[in-house]
Amino acid sequence: MVEILLFAVLSIYLFYRLWSVLGTRTGHEKQRQWMRPENNDENVVILTPKETTQVIIEESQPKAEPFEKQLKAIQKSFKDFTLQRFEKGSAKAFSAVIKAFAQGDLERLEQLVAPKVLKSFQTAIKARSKQKEIMSIELKHVEAEIEDIVVKESIAQILVRFTSDQIVTVANKAGEIIENTNQLTNRMIDRWTFEKKLSDKSLVWLLVKTESLA
Repeated sequence: MVEILLFAVLSIYLFYRLWSVLGTRTGHEKQRQWMRPENNDENVVILTPKETTQVIIEESQPKAEPFEKQLKAIQKSFKDFTLQRFEKGSAKAFSAVIKAFAQGDLERLEQLVAPKVLKSFQTAIKARSKQKEIMSIELKHVEAEIEDIVVKESIAQILVRFTSDQIVTVANKAGEIIENTNQLTNRMIDRWTFEKKLSDKSLVWLLVKTESLA
């Protein structure tokens, strides 16, 4: 009985404290004013100056043309010279030299290659002739890419990388294929160096060096 009376007194006391804090609503209370940004878009996040990050966009600089300096030096003597035109011309020269070498056409090679390179071709052709062997080279595809250009003392040298697909066969004097009997196509990679005096007005660039990579 005493415990029930104690709980009743405690309940009345708690109710009185709650009422004094919250009070009662009469309908005339002022509405609470919440601070809102002037922008009505609630998805906008306003950053303080410390939180902002400055973005600097650098203007893209135009890329320099490959071999620009060397190209200008050559064009002083040959105004129509371009890298694209030379690559196409060198691919034709590559085909002509390969064809002349396979046929043993030394007269044609003399027009296209320098004396030092011609000598190495002559040695290979003579060895083939002594063995009475016949070489055949079929070029199926040739790509040319300029790797380097050097202009020094009025002489220009251009290094070109050739990637080609070739069917190379060697036959004996009876016409029987003794090398690459299945006539397989091989991917060949060569680096050739062409040279020309800038005072020479002819269109021929002589082959002065050859290197086989594959």
